[in-house]
Amino acid sequence: MTPTRRGRAVRITSLLALAALGCGGPKAGEVAAPPTTSELLTDLKMMLASCEENHRPPPARLADAQKIEPAFPGAYRILRSGECVYVWGAGLSAGSSAVLAYEKDVPTNGGPVLLQDGSLKTLSAAEFAAAPKATK
Repeated sequence: MTPTRRGRAVRITSLLALAALGCGGPKAGEVAAPPTTSELLTDLKMMLASCEENHRPPPARLADAQKIEPAFPGAYRILRSGECVYVWGAGLSAGSSAVLAYEKDVPTNGGPVLLQDGSLKTLSAAEFAAAPKATK
């Protein structure tokens, strides 16, 4: 598959994943549940995979993420709001178990984290403190 086709495939997969989150939405009078942190971290992973597939560097600052925000609104929202801590400029890296992004309360309460190998894992506060952290 050519890099251009891979990039399109990542974008299409991303859009399908976001559409799936919206399928079967709330009935009249019901309020939709907000996406979970794990779902938002998955969106961030998809944003980073898209950067890699399109031979672009990972976002080094919020303005970089804003440029690709329309395809990954959940990822941009958690980065902008500070709900998520991300190592700016660091990307996915196969085989690395370093923490790349995490919910802001993870250092004190534990919770979901995104590892550099693209996997999601729930860590306790102690496990998080001992885990290697990604670097730029």
